[in-house]
Amino acid sequence: MNRCNISKREMTIFFVVTFGLTILMGIVMGIIYTEHPVDYFVLLQMYYPDMGAILALMSDKERRKDLPIKFFGTYLFFSITSVLYLILQVVILNRDLTKHMGYWMIIGSITLILIYTYESDEKISNYGLKLSENGKDSFRYTILFIILYIFRLATTLYILGSERIDIIAPLIDPVVLFKTILLPLNFFIAIMPFLGEELGWRYFLQPILQKKMGKRKGVILLGFIWGIWHLPVNLFYHSPKLSLYPVLNQLIVCISYSVFLGLVYMKTENVWAVSLIHYINNNLGSIIYNETEVVDYVFNWKSFLLNSICFSLIYLSFLLSKNIMRIRFLPLPRNIRFPEIRFKSVYYKWCKFN
Repeated sequence: MNRCNISKREMTIFFVVTFGLTILMGIVMGIIYTEHPVDYFVLLQMYYPDMGAILALMSDKERRKDLPIKFFGTYLFFSITSVLYLILQVVILNRDLTKHMGYWMIIGSITLILIYTYESDEKISNYGLKLSENGKDSFRYTILFIILYIFRLATTLYILGSERIDIIAPLIDPVVLFKTILLPLNFFIAIMPFLGEELGWRYFLQPILQKKMGKRKGVILLGFIWGIWHLPVNLFYHSPKLSLYPVLNQLIVCISYSVFLGLVYMKTENVWAVSLIHYINNNLGSIIYNETEVVDYVFNWKSFLLNSICFSLIYLSFLLSKNIMRIRFLPLPRNIRFPEIRFKSVYYKWCKFN
């Protein structure tokens, strides 16, 4: 992969766009969430990291000619128009959002795939966007995640008092199995939000943090940043009845997933693979146990403690793997120049991340 130099200015652009949009739209969410549904604010927040990464990469004129500009430009078009439409409908016209936003997301995802096929193979490959990159490893890690996900969810339900038959029955239900098999296919009509997060966090930011702080500390710090970024979602969507527990839970979940997804990305160099895993995480539970309600959920210390233990044992344990230290550094885009930036170390219902 051809590497690009990442300057302070480009890093600033990434953080300003990613967190700037999140803060501004989060303020709007805080004002309207008692009167309007905010589901689509949550959906669009997933676009912001990719918008920040693309705008940062495009800000360098010399690099711009080598970028997969059609692919990146298409993503920016659909994401920007989505944000403008949301503002128009909710903020200006004071209307509840309809399914138009969902339809626009599907159209954007399909268009993105079509543009991908017409984009220069060299540019796609050079910038680490090849869909088939390390396909076998990507498949293995996806299956591993599904196994770990089901194990964690089933264990949590059992500890919470669910009957064994209620936990096992869906896992052997032919309809559930069929829907689970079809789930990855549906990913291609929902690429926009999930690729949006992973291009920003794993593709763009992770290699920079790991180069600066080391591989383990890099993914941990990324998880912390990722968790803080979810704050508007926790306050005004998942748990409007304000509590410290959902915020702490989000940090544990994001740090844990950051370790696992970071390892997957280092092993596969495939941003599509981690995007697919992210998509499966957000949707598999609803297929298996029909648990779809993640709004207005109030944590207590017991649920937080149980969730923290499960995630730590299952996902943070990957930090102990020697393999994480043997993996070579990858994406961002050879000849990378890092700015001098100083960093300070600082169930389904509970652990859905956006």
